[in-house]
Amino acid sequence: IGFGIAFELPVITFFLAKIGLVDDRMLKDFFRYAVVLIFIVAALLTPPDVISQILMAAPLLILYGVSIYIAKIFNPAPKEEEEEE
Repeated sequence: IGFGIAFELPVITFFLAKIGLVDDRMLKDFFRYAVVLIFIVAALLTPPDVISQILMAAPLLILYGVSIYIAKIFNPAPKEEEEEE
């Protein structure tokens, strides 16, 4: 069940991007925290061995990257214009 729920990450990101709650810059800025959170979730949803945890965390990290790309397509962050002084 844990693996099935985990692979819904890009779908959830798609819907959140479509309604404007996330954009690609937000997901990129949150990446460090997402790595820690992914490993915590993988540790909680898998049996207590390192191999299972890595087998769940690695695809989740890849899916997080796919989610950033999906958010960039459907709700890109506005480009910031640099002010010249």
